[in-house]
Amino acid sequence: MEPQKIKRRRLTAGLDENIALLKEIFGQDTTIKIRVFENQKNPRVRCCIVFVDGMINNVLINEHIIEPIMLNKFLHKTDHLLTDLREKVLFTNDIFPLREIDAMMSELLSGNTLLLADGFSEVLVLSTRGWSIRSISEPAAEKVLQGPREGFTEALIINLSLLRRKICSPDLQYEFMTVGRQSGTKIALAYIKGIANERIVKEMKRRLKRVDIDSILDTNYIEEIIKDAPNSPFKTTGSTERPDIVAAKLFEGRVAVLVDGTPVVLTAPFFFIEYFQSNDDYYSNFYVGTFGRWLRILGFCMTLSLPAVYLALVTFHQDLLPTRFLLNLSEARLGLPFPTLFEMILLILVFELIREGGSKVPANFGQTLSIVGGLVLGQAAVEAKLVSIPVVIIIAFTGVTGLMIPQLKSPIIFMRLAWLILASVLGFPGFMLGVIALLIHLSSLKTFGIPYTSSLSKTFAEECQDTFIRSPWRRMLVRPSYISPYNHTRQVPQEKSQGNVKEKAEAKER
Repeated sequence: MEPQKIKRRRLTAGLDENIALLKEIFGQDTTIKIRVFENQKNPRVRCCIVFVDGMINNVLINEHIIEPIMLNKFLHKTDHLLTDLREKVLFTNDIFPLREIDAMMSELLSGNTLLLADGFSEVLVLSTRGWSIRSISEPAAEKVLQGPREGFTEALIINLSLLRRKICSPDLQYEFMTVGRQSGTKIALAYIKGIANERIVKEMKRRLKRVDIDSILDTNYIEEIIKDAPNSPFKTTGSTERPDIVAAKLFEGRVAVLVDGTPVVLTAPFFFIEYFQSNDDYYSNFYVGTFGRWLRILGFCMTLSLPAVYLALVTFHQDLLPTRFLLNLSEARLGLPFPTLFEMILLILVFELIREGGSKVPANFGQTLSIVGGLVLGQAAVEAKLVSIPVVIIIAFTGVTGLMIPQLKSPIIFMRLAWLILASVLGFPGFMLGVIALLIHLSSLKTFGIPYTSSLSKTFAEECQDTFIRSPWRRMLVRPSYISPYNHTRQVPQEKSQGNVKEKAEAKER
């Protein structure tokens, strides 16, 4: 039966007719279980429960629904039977009535149980979800040396509770909606009232309501639909599997989107500097956190520019190289059949193939495959006179530095190849043209109406304390004003706090 025909059908007061309608809707689906039973003392009280096998808790159904109705000695078939069942008989903690059949199907297929009674066109929906879920564990891609080890799971309700444990405040707000015409995926929009930017909250709601697709299986579906620059390789919404990161971003005035069925949570807005921030920066000494951030920024610059700079030097600007190095380079290139540009592109592609292959095999063999494959292929290519040793060293170094920022994997691949081609045609001017084009592109991007590089354009000290450096917590007194205009104070300076304590003590003595 077509979905639009189902929506036009209505339940009747006859239990047998309603059971026939449900069987007609689901056809030969044997996972839909229909159990008819009646009260032992009053056979006129005849009921039926409908549930999906494998998605419910059998103990809840047997002991908290069927048994209380069958054994209750005071049940009678009256106009208030459903109210009596809900308020006096059933033990489940979440019960509500429904009339619309499409809403009933949504609740049934999400793991709830429908209770139908003879003589009523209304059903009771009972919370009986009980399928197996993955236990809470540390995300494999976001491990930390010290700090919380919890990670989100595929169950939305568990993810909401993990976030609630981090933010024990009534100001933490959840707003729910359903997306996906066929999947009916439940999502939750989370923000802290009084801190979050109301304009961003409204814009996120508008974009989520605009999502019109048949299924949502992961947050990336939503991310691609709601992002500001669909054709840009850079992300304008953040993603993480860690509750502590989401909580920290909510405290800065951002919003988060949690999707049922995936452990990845979206956060918005997202700025370019966040690519280089790590949760380890905040769980270690601020000197160590700042140094690690500098290393990631340096690695990003080197993985992009080193191949293009080397190609420009050896192709157009040999006079800038030391004579001895130039002679060694010429000797290394004797007998090579391909130009330097082709060598670099070939090795970059080989490195990406090895990395992709290593990520798809079991974890025990992934690292071994990457290391052994790189060594064997690199040595074989040099001995076969296909590539030169300096090119192998440079591509290997840029590949390793690229691994320092896994979230920038896609932009790095595209920009590295583009800069290589520009450098092979124009030399250093081509390389600088690529750098300028990148800066212009980043400056033109926006994330939910806020410039993508806002955090890098501020001149006030309090606005730059979590960008290129990670200031100590005693110095980070305010939240970033470019995210939200509300409630800027993060903490009171210790001097003022101690002064207030002394004033209160003196006032008490008086």
